Amino acid sequence: MNTEQNKKVEEILGSLDGCARASAPDFFYTRLSARLEKELATPEKPSWILRPAFALAAMAVVILINVFAFLQRSGSNFTPAETDQLQSVAAEYRLNENTNLYDLTALADR
Repeated sequence: MNTEQNKKVEEILGSLDGCARASAPDFFYTRLSARLEKELATPEKPSWILRPAFALAAMAVVILINVFAFLQRSGSNFTPAETDQLQSVAAEYRLNENTNLYDLTALADR
């Protein structure tokens, strides 16, 4: 059994005899080190966000959304049923009452 294992080990080690050392293309290390230095020097950020065309398009979209929301809000007329419902909610939460937490006239009398 020991001799069979030795034969297997020798066969495996012998298979490496025909292998040659791997070689890299010319100036491989120089190109690799230049690429690594370039990646380390500039942090990775999406460059398309910083382009003026994208910034202007994003601002235009935001402005259009705001204008649309403003026009929708200002153009809405409530029906009498909706107005009654809003008034009942305001009354339930006492939003119609003009309550003063401090009596300013009492302070002026002192």
